[in-house]
Amino acid sequence: MVFRAKADEPTRGCPTSLLEFDRTNPRLVTGDSYSTASDEDIISALNEIASLDELITSICTNKYLDLEPLIVIGEPSGPFRVLEGNRRLASIKLILDPELAKRCRISMPKPIPKKILDSIATVTVWRVKTESDAQAFIGFKHINGPHRWDAYAKARFVADWYKKEMGNGLSIDAIARQLGDDNDTIRAYIGGILVLEQAEKARLFEISNRYNKGKFAFSHLYTALGRTEYQDFLGLESGWNRSPDIDPVPRKNAEKLGEVLRYIYGSKQDEIAPLVKSQNPDLKQVGEVIAHPVALERIRAGATLALAYNDVRSPYEVFSEALGQAHLKLTQAVDTLPKYTGDASLLPIADEIVELADTLITIMKKKAKKK
Repeated sequence: MVFRAKADEPTRGCPTSLLEFDRTNPRLVTGDSYSTASDEDIISALNEIASLDELITSICTNKYLDLEPLIVIGEPSGPFRVLEGNRRLASIKLILDPELAKRCRISMPKPIPKKILDSIATVTVWRVKTESDAQAFIGFKHINGPHRWDAYAKARFVADWYKKEMGNGLSIDAIARQLGDDNDTIRAYIGGILVLEQAEKARLFEISNRYNKGKFAFSHLYTALGRTEYQDFLGLESGWNRSPDIDPVPRKNAEKLGEVLRYIYGSKQDEIAPLVKSQNPDLKQVGEVIAHPVALERIRAGATLALAYNDVRSPYEVFSEALGQAHLKLTQAVDTLPKYTGDASLLPIADEIVELADTLITIMKKKAKKK
């Protein structure tokens, strides 16, 4: 008997042999490139991003709990591309095919009872006619629901949705309502992705070329783009991400966009470390530096962020911080005096400190009297 899936409602008894991976699955959107050429590649990538071990163990212990349909697309008789449920599909394929599990280097429980294999022979599916029919549900589940993607995957999902619907009158506000999320958050996500894609198209930046490996810090970018200093530097008008263009940054500022992305993420190829080590306070400081002509020229010339930021700060702030640091270091030296062995080569350094301290106190007292 040929299986036929109804449209827009659950259909039980879909043979798992009719199910195929979604090679554009947002879970694979991490900023790094994963091969999707084969099932083995996709399963290995999914396992690296979000380990399949617990899901496999759960199925092999409790049987497959067919409580939530896999959302699929395709002709009524299949095959079906799984839009939602790719981790479940990966686990099912591994349990059914020990050789595939071996090639993916994923250990499986042994032996697997027949009742377990019977429970994954067929599953319930929900067939949609178009991908857009499933977007609101999938987006809600993974953006605000129990199985959340990271910020970059969320942003790619909503940005793709926005681009598909740009000519159909669907606003960002409407997308946010369907996802149950804050409008400003969705705008920040979409704006950040469009700016990033603009830089990638112009070959100004590649995520894979970022200096630091590990999770792509997408929040650095969309947070920066929400700050006035970055907007002014890039030529983005106030409220630019309410209804952003595909290429938001004016073409004349393309090089500045590449510059900002290097400051935030660095460049592995050019061995340039990012100025932003942590979002707070570095992102704010970089923004203030690029808004200050002298400080900007310093970092363009290779100065550290701390050195360039001194041009932004008031002279009093710079001096008082230096004085505080000097006091801290001297206190540490005094506290460790018992460890001093009497090495005479260190005495000239101590003498110079005394001279510097005399100069410091003399000038500070003179200036204090004038006031």
